[in-house]
Amino acid sequence: MNNENKKTNNISFSWDLHYKCNYRCPYCWWHGRWQNSFKLSRVLPVNELMHYWTKVYEKYGPVHIELLGGEPFIYPHFKELIIELSKLHTLGITTNLSVDLDDCINSLDFNRVKIIPTFHPTFADFEKFIKKAKLLKEKAFSTNVYYLAYPPQIKFINFYREKFSKENVELKVMTFWGNYNGIDYPAGYNPQELAAIETSLAKRSGESYQLSPKNDFKGKFCNAGRYYGVIHSDGTVIRCGGSDLNEVIGNFFDDHFKLLDEPLPCRAEHCKCNEWAFLLDK
Repeated sequence: MNNENKKTNNISFSWDLHYKCNYRCPYCWWHGRWQNSFKLSRVLPVNELMHYWTKVYEKYGPVHIELLGGEPFIYPHFKELIIELSKLHTLGITTNLSVDLDDCINSLDFNRVKIIPTFHPTFADFEKFIKKAKLLKEKAFSTNVYYLAYPPQIKFINFYREKFSKENVELKVMTFWGNYNGIDYPAGYNPQELAAIETSLAKRSGESYQLSPKNDFKGKFCNAGRYYGVIHSDGTVIRCGGSDLNEVIGNFFDDHFKLLDEPLPCRAEHCKCNEWAFLLDK
């Protein structure tokens, strides 16, 4: 859930385009229930999707869209979709770089579209990955590569940081939220793990990802749902992605969908995805 791109105004969306993926990472929220994810994925023609995003443009002007999945680049007619989307809105696309991007990026404007590569060492071949990551950087579509501090992967952080650094690509580390071997993370990171993570810790809107859970947001007014929404593949729109509350504010595939009119108090114990960094009503 990256937010490093400059938005054209203060409204943005994270869009789970679909849940199909060619990887099976053990830290994915769909791990062990992929069949359920397929049932929730809704694939629509490009012209139909553009109908709804044009409605957003007419109502709010240009917004910023973070496209996630699943793996976005294996969505049917994805190239056509992002070309059309980027005419109205700016985009950030999170991808595992498992597909050939050359033809796609040659059709895009790097001022309108940014690509956020995520490195998954269990599935990705480093040499193939770094070649694509370097191309994206050379073409000004990206600046960093992201890596998850999943407990079994932490011991490789320094190794991969050096390998990427030799190729003039910076590795950024995101913290893992979940349970591994009976330990809850990120609270469960030990001092040695924290030392490795801190050297390359990623940020969202200028605020570092949490190395221990922050719990001082509950009750504060937040613009989640007002200036930001998370769109699920079936069109369900929730206020934010990391609270586990799934506060539904409408359905994107409703011609009358609209964001909230005012900030509401945060009800979450933790803001796992650092959305607080740009949504708290300060």
